[in-house]
Amino acid sequence: MSEGLFVEERHRRILEQIRREGRVSVNQLSSGLGVSAVTIRSDLRALQTSGQLKRTYGGAVAVNGEVTSPELSFDVRLRRNHSEKDAIARAAAHHIQDGDSVMLDASTTAYALIPYLKQRQRLVVVTNSLMVAQAFLDAPQVTVQMPGGRLRRDSISLVGQPDALPDIHINIGVFGTRGVSLTVGITDSDPDEVTMKRAMLERCLHVMVVAHPDKFDKVAPFAFAPVERVHTLVTTAGAPPNTIEALRGAGVVVELAAPAKKDKPSTGS
Repeated sequence: MSEGLFVEERHRRILEQIRREGRVSVNQLSSGLGVSAVTIRSDLRALQTSGQLKRTYGGAVAVNGEVTSPELSFDVRLRRNHSEKDAIARAAAHHIQDGDSVMLDASTTAYALIPYLKQRQRLVVVTNSLMVAQAFLDAPQVTVQMPGGRLRRDSISLVGQPDALPDIHINIGVFGTRGVSLTVGITDSDPDEVTMKRAMLERCLHVMVVAHPDKFDKVAPFAFAPVERVHTLVTTAGAPPNTIEALRGAGVVVELAAPAKKDKPSTGS
């Protein structure tokens, strides 16, 4: 690795290592990440300031035995698990037909549906994501509606005014998540984003969750939907079989998306 490695990615890898091993050392991290000890000490100071770990002499440990993962920026998350997100998006898009109204949240997995939705005609897309709205600028057959609100930079979305969402019935809503739990439900990490998700979900006749396998059996701080509110969940074959069967037993239609056999369509943007 180089000193140019994304700070967010470096912080995530530090926290993941603490989660696995309970503690880390500056020398160990410096060697493993390929950056200087000065850079690592700066990272540990930042993570301690945000309450995500506790510094010790020569390293760091978890706070109260637990480590929480920081939310990565939209740009960084967009680069992660690209092929799996594309497979999930392609399978999810099959549920959306010409003339439908669709709700897309500000997740990168929902964003991955865009090249497939551009193949549809007379769509109405409601979203709080500025990235989603911008991606449809070259698709005149798609009408995009947005709420007002405050810009949330991490997700490049509008939050804070859920009442400003367009008052229309939505055929299908597509929601990403940071955690899928049988007991807690579908969860995410930011309270303002979750407030918007809850309001968006209330307008949807059909609720679809799109989730990478690494989201299963995890719980983020804030729930936005109980399992029984989810109609369809699209993931890939890496999801835990026991959880999939339990979800199906609870009435959720779980689809396992297969990798694409050909290149996905161009976004045109």
